[in-house]
Amino acid sequence: MNAPATIWSAWIFLAPFTFVACAILIVYWRGWRRLHRAMPARWGWRRGIFFSAGVIALWIALQSPIDELASWLLAAHMTQHFLLTMIAPPLLLLGWPMPPLMAGVPRWLSRDMLGPILGWSHAQNVGMRLTHPVTGWLAMVLLTWGWHLPVTYQLALEVPAWHVVEHMCFLWGGLLFWWSVVAPYPWRSPWPRIVMPLYLLSADVANTIVAAILAFSPGAIYPWYESTAPIFGVSALTDQQEAAAIMWVPGQLVYLIPAVVILFSALSSTRSQRAQQFKSIALPQFSISNRRAKRQIFDVLALPVIGVVLKSARVRGGIRWVMLIGALAIIVDGLVGPREASTNIAGTWTWTHWRGFAAITLVAGGNLACMTCPLIAPRTFLRRFITPRFRWPRALSTKWLAAVLIMAWLLSYEIWSLWDSSFATAWIIAGYFVAVTVVDLLFEGATFCKWLCPIGQYQMALSVASPLEVGMRLTDVCSNCQTQDCLRGNAAAPGCGTGLFMPKKVGNLDCTFCLDCVSACPHDNIGLLTRVPFVDITQDRWRSSIGVLAKRMDFMVLLAVIAVGGFANAIAMTEPALAFVQDCSEWMGGNFLAVMCVVLASIIAIALPMVVASLIGSTSRADIRLRFSHMTLSLLPLSIAMWLAHLGFHFVTGFRSALPPLQRAAQDLGVNGLGSPQWSENCCSIMPAWLVPAQFMILGAGLLVSLSLMWSRAERSIEPDIRTSLPTMFAVARRGFIGMLASLCWWAIGVWIVLQPMQMRGLLNS
Repeated sequence: MNAPATIWSAWIFLAPFTFVACAILIVYWRGWRRLHRAMPARWGWRRGIFFSAGVIALWIALQSPIDELASWLLAAHMTQHFLLTMIAPPLLLLGWPMPPLMAGVPRWLSRDMLGPILGWSHAQNVGMRLTHPVTGWLAMVLLTWGWHLPVTYQLALEVPAWHVVEHMCFLWGGLLFWWSVVAPYPWRSPWPRIVMPLYLLSADVANTIVAAILAFSPGAIYPWYESTAPIFGVSALTDQQEAAAIMWVPGQLVYLIPAVVILFSALSSTRSQRAQQFKSIALPQFSISNRRAKRQIFDVLALPVIGVVLKSARVRGGIRWVMLIGALAIIVDGLVGPREASTNIAGTWTWTHWRGFAAITLVAGGNLACMTCPLIAPRTFLRRFITPRFRWPRALSTKWLAAVLIMAWLLSYEIWSLWDSSFATAWIIAGYFVAVTVVDLLFEGATFCKWLCPIGQYQMALSVASPLEVGMRLTDVCSNCQTQDCLRGNAAAPGCGTGLFMPKKVGNLDCTFCLDCVSACPHDNIGLLTRVPFVDITQDRWRSSIGVLAKRMDFMVLLAVIAVGGFANAIAMTEPALAFVQDCSEWMGGNFLAVMCVVLASIIAIALPMVVASLIGSTSRADIRLRFSHMTLSLLPLSIAMWLAHLGFHFVTGFRSALPPLQRAAQDLGVNGLGSPQWSENCCSIMPAWLVPAQFMILGAGLLVSLSLMWSRAERSIEPDIRTSLPTMFAVARRGFIGMLASLCWWAIGVWIVLQPMQMRGLLNS
């Protein structure tokens, strides 16, 4: 190996690869010129620029000082791999290389030699198999994992011939992988384009797993760099972590950006085709009220066992009473049990297990957390003897009070460290029971659930990501119904307490999943139906009990508080934030004021991209309000992803901490059947290797959905005659650029949070 001082001058200009690269560029541009003359619209300048950039990226990876540095630093080696697999291949393929290269070589060569080979049926079959998406995906994943094994990686460093083989594998594996993504002309993919975002995201997971192993390994995985990295002033472990960051963050962007572009393009082309079909054909003569009968909808309530259980009002009530018993046990143990939160079920079950499980359930199955809420049980029982006599004041029939309560909750949770006090947790739960019971015995309907409950508002907000919603099976049945029992109730059930009229109900907002409407419906026309997640927040039509969602500023502020709170709550648990709080508390002379200032500063910093994106380009107060509404709704999926990634992290890492406090509480009552508490299960939790990659995938999916919503709203703002023109994607991207930039800012904050050491609240070592 050369001395480090000479590495930076190791540019290799006079080398065989340099001459080969120049020859390829000459042949390509010669063929491109011929094609451009014949078809200038198809063969524009950008094709040649893409291909040239790909060749230059390839040359930099192999002939610049990066190649020499790869033997000294793992970060440089990872940069080289990044260029060979993720930069050069897609750029080369974006140049649509095959036709220009065929047209650029002498005609006798293309006609007499290459033409017959490429036209041979066996060669075409081999080419189809090699360029199939499954082949490309497997090639990228297996090569990434295989060449990063310590044995193969060390072999490539020690034997120059194997190093060349490694480079060839990465380049050709990258070409096979990106072939299906770019789809270079005239190739046609066997898969629909709408599948490609999933293709990219799944490959991103495989890439993230390798990066996570490198980032969180306690020591250097490759012994080679233990003697070379210190020459540059870094340890082998630091060099390894820098290499993991290169593979992780830029790598995920390279996967996500094409996924977003492809999704936008597919959605735009689909809308354009539907618009053309709508204009060119006559509408069929059938009632739109039968639209649900024309397609098959999966109904959870139609399942043999689960459906019977959920449809039974008695069973639902029994579940709530069981949950009530569990809540009372938490209250009792919090009041009389040990004050150490990690040894008390009030400290572990509430803040670690229930919150994490509820977040996963909300996204996966809808607002089942509200359906099983124990707070409903005493209200339902006492209303047999006490009839509410008042209606909730019209002046308070907004979400402003709920938004204030959620903000107060976010602040008090951190300021007073409620998660660390089982005694305070017990009093909060008890106070919650009293407040719900008093309000709902005084006022009609589910007043507390609809206008006050901060937990319920949070749960209904997260359930917009659910693939399930309470809805009608056939619209014509509801349109012919005269009694409206689903809303008003009858002897079988009280009806909808939040005032949602089923024919006009849209999505999961304001729906507690109590399923009283199912029991009250005399036609058995209400089910727990499948739907497209987030589809309800894309619709600006009027909805029951809410109106036009984008025009409800109280709703928008509520959702914005929940969205910003997801990031602020996670930031407050990171080690840098805790260290900053400690420094501020010493400077301010108290922890209370320091925590409040840090939390408020975090909330303002996170909300800043949303506010700036709402202000830029607005011309009036009404325009600002509308842009803020659209920005909030579009960023909501990314915030839900942050809530899920954060609370899921604590649920997984603290999962084993549920049993020891229960065993301790049972022994306090003289019950020894559960065994002795093993407190080792409640400390020193080891984070599984798959957890951080899963968090990154969740954040990536949230970013993809948020950007899709930004794109959709920007596209709808363009005039219909412009929407079908050639520069549609660029016009839409320009219109929604600020919002997309805000989404990327939030995603970058989420990535930073995931990469930080996290306070393990609820465990003995927290």
